[in-house]
Parts: sequence; structure tokens; C-alpha cells
Amino acid sequence: METGNDCLVCFLRQALTTARRSTSDPRLHWQLTAEVGAMLSSFDSRIPPPENAVHYYRLIARRTGLRDPYAAEKQESNAFALALEAQTREVIRAEADPLRAAVQFAINANVLDYGAQHQLDRDMILNSCRQAPVIDHFSALAQQLEGRPDILYLADNCGEIVFDKLLIELLLARGCRVTVAVRQDPIINDATLDDAVLCGLDRLCPVITNGADVPGTPLSMCSDEFRRHFAAADCIISKGMGNFECLSDVPAPIFFLFLVKCSTVRAYLQNRLDRTDLDIGSAVLLSGRF
Repeated sequence: METGNDCLVCFLRQALTTARRSTSDPRLHWQLTAEVGAMLSSFDSRIPPPENAVHYYRLIARRTGLRDPYAAEKQESNAFALALEAQTREVIRAEADPLRAAVQFAINANVLDYGAQHQLDRDMILNSCRQAPVIDHFSALAQQLEGRPDILYLADNCGEIVFDKLLIELLLARGCRVTVAVRQDPIINDATLDDAVLCGLDRLCPVITNGADVPGTPLSMCSDEFRRHFAAADCIISKGMGNFECLSDVPAPIFFLFLVKCSTVRAYLQNRLDRTDLDIGSAVLLSGRF
């Protein structure tokens, strides 16, 4: 999908928020935000928002010397989710359809996002996990899983990956082979290899990085190793809005699992699917063949 007009305002908000987390100097906040504003005219509207956004995140990291300004939030999100892991696993096991329950928990855990246009109430969202997604292609996903495919699982945020872990446990129990991909370097609160190890994903299945520091998965910026995994996968489970923004037009066996957290993504889905019922906070399980 392309970068929309609303993205420009969001970029400035994200830049100021990140600058404030990276330095306490208000003069530098001003300078960095002004520089990002000047960058906007050079952005390419034809590419996905994360591919534009990475340029100002790199600028702020370079100017402040802080590569991981969301480190504290990432630690808190991981701790929050790990404290719920055992309880959530038992809830999933007790459901009539544990796979669907695990999928819905994984989708709703996408609320753990510090870079979105709209911040949602994580307790309210996680407590609504029995509510089916507004766009719900679960039956297509379940049918795909019957063939015990090789799955490439594209992770998104810290904390969220603990709920991904619970879904991956069920995928493995069904005979699927799973490889998880995380970000190469810190970007917002996206999960890296260190976070995957902390949350125990590496003890379940292979974990690789995508070779990029982008809050999404732009294939042209990913490593050769990642692209080989992507091309070879029988099924790709893509978590999060940034991954959807980057891969929505890529012809591949993808299922997108995320919460709608911005007006640009909502408009994109409404226009292509004729879904006026979509709102900020809507849960989506979307086959890439939409």
C-alpha cells in the first residue's frame, strides 16, 4: 500500500515522540522535528509508510546517539505478557476451538504498539479476545494448516510475541514447521532476536532476523536469507500493521493478523473490501488473496 496524506501528520508526531524519548534537550526536540518536517517533501508517496518512516528514525538515532529509545517500554511489554502467559495458555486450552482462540489472542495482542497513530486500551482489547475479527478469514487459514505447511511467522512487537508463542505451540502440535522472523535492529518497540530469546521463542522453533531496521517487512530492504525463507514458505503468517503495509500488494500465501490502528490502513481496507464496518481498533484476519 502507499503512504497517505494522514501519514505525514503521523510521521511528525512519531518523530517528536521519539525525539523526546531519545534526549531531554528541548532545543534538540525542535531541531529534529523541524528536520523531519523538511524531509517530508522528499518522501515517496508510492511506497509503504514504514519505508518512509525509517529515514527519520535513523536520523534521530544518529543525532542523539540512542539506538533503542523504547527499551524500557519493550521490557515492560515483555514482562506484562510473560506474566499472562501461563494463564492465557490455560484459557486457550479450555476453549472449544483452541486454534481459533490462540489466533484471536495473537491478533488482539497487536495492541502492544508504541508507534501507532491511535493508542488503544490494552486491557480492554485483550479482554475481548473471544470476539471474532471484523474481517475473518479463519476458515481459509485453518484449511491451509491442514496440509502441515512450512510456515514463516513474521513477528511484530515486544510483548505481542508471547501471545504469538502460544499460537506457534499449537501450529507445531499440528505438525506444521515454523520459522519466526524478527527485526534485525531496534526500531520503536518491535521485537528483535534478544526479545525472542527472552520470551522463549528460540526454544520452540528457529528464529531469524529479516535483516532490516524498518517497522515492517519491505522485501527490497531485507536480507537474502530472509527472502529465501519468504519465497520457500508454504504459508506466511504476518503480524502487525507495519508488515501489512509493506506486504499487502505482494503475491504470496500470506495471512495478515493485526488491529486497525490508523486512518490510512482503515481507508485502504474499506476501499478494497467495501467494508464500512471497519473502525480504529477492529481486529483483522485477512487472507493475502483478498
